[in-house]
Amino acid sequence: MERSALFDALAAYASTRHWQYIYPVWSRRAQGLSIGINLHPNHCCNWHCVYCQVPGLQRGPSPTIDTHRLQQELTDCLNWLTLHIHHTTLTLRDYVQDIAFAGDGEPTTSPQFAEVLDMVAHLLQQRKPDDRPAKLRLITNGSQLQHAHIQHALKQLHTLEGEVWFKLDAGNDDEMLAVNDTHLPLVLHIQRLNTCCTLCATWVQTAIFSRSQHGETVTTPTLPGYMQALLPLKQKMSGILLYGIARPSQQDSRGCIQATSEKILESYAATLRTHGFRVRMFM
Repeated sequence: MERSALFDALAAYASTRHWQYIYPVWSRRAQGLSIGINLHPNHCCNWHCVYCQVPGLQRGPSPTIDTHRLQQELTDCLNWLTLHIHHTTLTLRDYVQDIAFAGDGEPTTSPQFAEVLDMVAHLLQQRKPDDRPAKLRLITNGSQLQHAHIQHALKQLHTLEGEVWFKLDAGNDDEMLAVNDTHLPLVLHIQRLNTCCTLCATWVQTAIFSRSQHGETVTTPTLPGYMQALLPLKQKMSGILLYGIARPSQQDSRGCIQATSEKILESYAATLRTHGFRVRMFM
C-alpha cells in the first residue's frame, strides 16, 4: 500500500472512532504520516501565534487527560496500522514517521505531560522494534523549559532516542509579541532553547511569512537578529526547520499575514547555511 493511501485509510478509520487525543496527520516537516497526541482538545494554549491554524483557539488551563482512554486510542491506532501493512514487505517504522506531542495547545503546559510520556514509552517498549514509529517527538514553544519536571521529561525523551522541535519565530522582543503574542524576552527564550539542547536532540522550527506593519510589508523573523540569537547555539542544536504558511490562519482576524515565496525561504536558508547552520526547508 502506498504511504499516502495508508494515511487516507487511517484518517477515514479515525473519523469513525471519534478519538479525543490521537489524530493522524500528513506532515510536511516529518515528511510523511505522523500520529499526533493532543493534550489540549479544549483548544487552549498559553501562546496565541498569529499564524496558528487551530479554530477557536483561546488562552486557558490545560484539561484533565483521561490517560487510560489516550492509551486505548493510541493502541487502537497502532494495531490498525500493523494489521493493514502486515502483507507488505515494509514495517510500521517504514510507514509512520513519528508519534508527536503537538495538538491544539502547548503540550508541556499539561500537568500530565510527563505521565503521558511515560505511558507512551511503556506502550512502545512492549512492541517489537519494527512495530513502532520511526521517532518520538515533542513539538513545543519552549515556554516551560525552566521547570525541573519538564527537564526531567526531556531527559527521558533523550533516552528514547526522541527529539524536540522548538519554536522560534522572532529576531527581537517586538516580533515575539507580534507573532507569538507573548511578552517573553527573546534572550530568555534563547536560554530555554539552550537548556533544551543540553537535554535532548533539538531542532529549531521557524515559520517564515510576511505581515503588515505600519503600512509596510515585512518578512518575519528579521534575519540578522534571528541569526545572531542562534549563533552561540549552532554546535548544540541539530539544525533549523524553515517552513512557510501552507494553510489559512484562524487567528489573523485583520488579515495582516500572507505566505512568502519559495525564493524568500531559499534566501533565508542559503544565508543560514553560509553561517554553518544545518537547514531543512518546507513550503
